[in-house]
Amino acid sequence: SDSTDPFFNWYHSPLSVEDWLAGSSLLILCLIFIPLTALVAWIMYKADKEIIGYRYLVSSAIADILCMVQYGGFNGIAILTKNPLADKLHGRSAMQFYIDWVWFACCLHYPLVAWSRFAAIKTPIWFCRQERWHSYVICLLPYLLALILVCSTHWSSFYVRFYFEPAVYGMLADDFVKWTIGLIVRDRNTNGVQGVSRGQMSVEKRLMFPCILGNIIFVLGQVAITLGTGTGKWATWLICLLFFINSAANCVLLILFSPNLRASVLKGGKTVKAFERTTISVVRI
Repeated sequence: SDSTDPFFNWYHSPLSVEDWLAGSSLLILCLIFIPLTALVAWIMYKADKEIIGYRYLVSSAIADILCMVQYGGFNGIAILTKNPLADKLHGRSAMQFYIDWVWFACCLHYPLVAWSRFAAIKTPIWFCRQERWHSYVICLLPYLLALILVCSTHWSSFYVRFYFEPAVYGMLADDFVKWTIGLIVRDRNTNGVQGVSRGQMSVEKRLMFPCILGNIIFVLGQVAITLGTGTGKWATWLICLLFFINSAANCVLLILFSPNLRASVLKGGKTVKAFERTTISVVRI
């Protein structure tokens, strides 16, 4: 009834201009950046026999797509349909389990990608000889560790449940303290170390820049979220938007800093030769 549900009037009234703007803008962003990220991931997957670092970025791109779907797609659909997408008991619990798993997986890919950049420059010969299956097994670790983290926290006494509440244009919870756990996990540095090689390794080195800038964007976003974005439904909408932008930015940075990826995207996904093969000599002192 109206007295027990603070959002009763919103659910029983037609969509307003604000509702259309909040929901449709998120879905439009999804329609732009999810296919773009998928295209970049596909291009990298086709070239990952030559550029080993692409393998880790493919895995990270998959996590980014899942993150954009839940913070942009789910929220946009919830607003436009005026449907929280889950019932108040078991549905919210299952949805939160999935949301946390995706979030932690996305978080854990930051140190994984940082490690791949470090390994490519510090131990280039070992990195270049890495088997494809070996790389993708390593890429499964963030998803597995994310599952362990979710299982270890989901049924804990301090756990706070988040769910999509379309009436407030975002995610709602009984307590905001638990959110800090997710914010801390992902902050890792990504400094490069000088290595010896050309050709392929020059491509590997260029991948450092989007990795570093992606971390900077993430930290700035988390500071904004932690300090607060204001009050009201547009504040909660902005929080979901910041999470979305954090994942979408990774794809944009890769395109900006990788001429080969940019050329392939402009050609609709056609593979562009990443580098001219050269003989690499390594002298050990």
